[in-house]
Amino acid sequence: MTSFVVVPLSSQQLPVRQLASGVYVVLGDSSRGSEGRPNAGFIVTGDGVVVIDALASPAQGEQLVRAIRAVTREPIRWLVLTHHHPDHHFGAVVLRRAGARVIAHPDVATGVDEQSREAAESAWTLVVGKEQMVGFAYADVPDRAVVASDTLRLGGKTIVIAHPWRGPGGAHTAGDVIVWLPTERVLFAGDLLIEDGVTMVVDGSGQGLLAALDALAALAPRIAVPGHGAIPADPQALISRTREYMVRLRAAMRGAIERHRSLNRALDSLPPADEGRPVSLRSRERRNANRVYLEVEKEIMGLEP
Repeated sequence: MTSFVVVPLSSQQLPVRQLASGVYVVLGDSSRGSEGRPNAGFIVTGDGVVVIDALASPAQGEQLVRAIRAVTREPIRWLVLTHHHPDHHFGAVVLRRAGARVIAHPDVATGVDEQSREAAESAWTLVVGKEQMVGFAYADVPDRAVVASDTLRLGGKTIVIAHPWRGPGGAHTAGDVIVWLPTERVLFAGDLLIEDGVTMVVDGSGQGLLAALDALAALAPRIAVPGHGAIPADPQALISRTREYMVRLRAAMRGAIERHRSLNRALDSLPPADEGRPVSLRSRERRNANRVYLEVEKEIMGLEP
């Protein structure tokens, strides 16, 4: 089961930063990689608000709504979910109650709910605490499903929501979407990008991630908001760093297989995972290596991914 570490929030206002006219990021925690609170965002269109991700619990969703209301009283019309991991969508029920309809990829399956959605809810409650989860209900099944690309034209804004690769295997997950504002050249990348360049592919694939990164690079964003962490000064540098990491990892795992090294021996070349911290940098590197070894092994054997 995939887990995340989320720092419980106080009642203080979430930090909001304007990226372009009408475009805002609700900043998460920097320098914590995937362990910190994720970034979210919202777009004030003149004819309603489009929210990007819902944070990790109903309590955090309520804080997100308060952050939006500190900027605008326009109605909340849409919630776009970049993927279906709990740290990005377990606050969605609050946005639905505030009037939002959900735009997302229809594939909601991830490692966090491979046993059941109920088990995922219980496990996540242990992470964030019962108080954070009061009023929770699943709200991530899309009202408007995106399997390729869709465009919202609302008020004065054009907003493209896209599933940024083709083919089986997933990238970060099977259900990733990005949010792209072509006029402002602002990209919300979800967890396809993480501030430290080590995107997790445990619910996806290395090949899928590389294809998705190529799609992001082709957009040439002026600003790219990663799923977690600081907004990079140079978006292309973070995209390139992430791509180079995955290319190196795939080459290392292919080399291990070609030298007839077992998975355990291949993993011996990496530092041990951090106990109790499943999405720390070292844990992500190790879990990614496990996934990519099995992926490349299937490729060498000519099996379907």
